Amino acid sequence: MNRIIGAFTVLAGIIITVVSGFFINTETAENVCRSLSLSMDYAENGDIKNAKTELKKALDEWNDNMDTMLLFISHGRLDEIEQALNTACSYLKNNDISMYSAECTRAFLMTENFKDVEFPNINNIF
Repeated sequence: MNRIIGAFTVLAGIIITVVSGFFINTETAENVCRSLSLSMDYAENGDIKNAKTELKKALDEWNDNMDTMLLFISHGRLDEIEQALNTACSYLKNNDISMYSAECTRAFLMTENFKDVEFPNINNIF
């Protein structure tokens, strides 16, 4: 009887870990996408100060949750998104809006794809 209780306890722990990882990953991706979208809108309208602020929010959100996300997702995908965010930040610091827009769009699309891959559906399983 104790083994069954122990097995169910371990199973409950695994389920809680997986579900919490799912929510952390999708919530982080959603917040980063929102900030990147706002940043791109500000940059297109010439408001560089607010664009930098929103991009910094996106980068901070990503970095704050990176350690937790690394428990569930491969390093390569997360590092690629982080590199795109940092590259966009450097373009924005140099006021190269066209390159910033391209890199920010790339980071946005990778983050959107990351978010979509996290949702369990038949396409992600097979």
